[in-house]
This record gives sequence, structure tokens and C-alpha cells, in this order.
Amino acid sequence: MTKLYSLPNYTSIKVKGADSKEFLQGQISCDVTQQQECFDGLFCNEKGHVITNSVVIKNDGFVILLRRDVAPLLVSELEKFSKFYDCTIKIEHQDIFGKQTNNTFTKHIGKPKSNYDEMNWKTDTMLNFCFDIDADYSGKYRLNEIGYNPEKFVSYEKGCYRGQEIIARLKYLGKATKKAVIFSGSLNYILNKSGRKIGKKIFSTTIKDCQQTHFFVEKSEYYSNDERIIPIASQWDLDQD
Repeated sequence: MTKLYSLPNYTSIKVKGADSKEFLQGQISCDVTQQQECFDGLFCNEKGHVITNSVVIKNDGFVILLRRDVAPLLVSELEKFSKFYDCTIKIEHQDIFGKQTNNTFTKHIGKPKSNYDEMNWKTDTMLNFCFDIDADYSGKYRLNEIGYNPEKFVSYEKGCYRGQEIIARLKYLGKATKKAVIFSGSLNYILNKSGRKIGKKIFSTTIKDCQQTHFFVEKSEYYSNDERIIPIASQWDLDQD
């Protein structure tokens, strides 16, 4: 089954010029020199915190698809480095829609008839650990804390890019001891069976009046207020290692 989602709060950034490929290659986690036309990548800061995830499309330069509220933040970050390259960066206002097929989520330019709205998209991508960074979360968390699958977003064969040292270190530390887990409701902390606080709270969010709390935590039985709680989504169940 294919779902189409309207995404009115998304936009695009155009990167154009003779050095646009070289410039982006040093800023994003994917390898934009490959032959494919479309990429999923992460823009990170030097600490490895994700400024935003994005879809990048080759089109007379490159078009970056992302949330509208993050676009000026990313432009500001990119302009710190673009002055050393022959390229321009400009926010464009294009219609963006989302598509889901067999739990694979993609974003595209266009405005087809959609049966699902942006809140449906946020819910579905959140529970599949591929949600889009908004301004509130920009530059605060690393990809493993968010639950992103590095195989989707990261090329480990390409050269240096911003945040590369931290991202590479996460891969070569060995088997993960903590992963992203989502619970229903607003929680400040969670406990293991012994009553010890475990994990790190990443954030809480509300989607259509339903609260969710995102933790980065070891595999365990989880408790809150002396009751066992069951995650509504757990990266431990996805076996991404």
C-alpha cells in the first residue's frame, strides 16, 4: 500500500554554481558524487549533532528538501563555508509531499492529491525512526540518539565532511549499548526492574493531542511509577547493527 502525505510546512533550498558539488560533499554525510539522482543525508555540526536530515536531488546543481522552519538555520550554517566556493544558496518555495511504500518513507517535489496530512507523516515517521528534524531539535542530538539508521544516511567511504569524525567514531565503537526507544505519554525518566534510573531522555512531543517521549536507553524492561511500561516503538526491535 502506498500513502501520499501533504507537507505544507516543508520547503527547498537550491545550491547552484560551479563548485556546488564540491561544497556539498564537504557538508553532508552522504556521497553526492555518486551517479544516483537522489540522496538521503544529514547536515551536522562539528560535534556531530544533526542540524537537519534532508533529501538532496541533483537538478541544475542541488535541491535540498527539508522542513520550512529549519531552512533558514541550515542556510546560515552553510553560508559560513560557501563564501569559499563558487556557489549560491537560496531558499525556494516549492510544494513538497511525502510518500510511504512498504514502510519506506521518501519526500518529493510536487503536489499530488494526498489522503494523509502532515501530522500523519510526523506520527508514521516518528514510529519508524526516520522523522524530520524541526527547529526545536536542530543541532541538539546525534543520529544514534535520534534513532536514525546510518546505513540510510551515511557514506563511510567518502572523504571528510562536517561532523564526520564523530559519526565515524559512533560506528567503530562496536555494538551499541543504547538505542532509541519511544513511549506513550510524557515521562521525565524511566527505571529498570531494580528501580534504577536508566537511559537519557531525548525529548517529548505532542502529535494530535497524543504525547510521546523519546529515550536513548539500554535494552531492558522499563518501569514508571512502579508499573511496567511497554514502548510504542523500539530501535532494539529493528536490529540495525
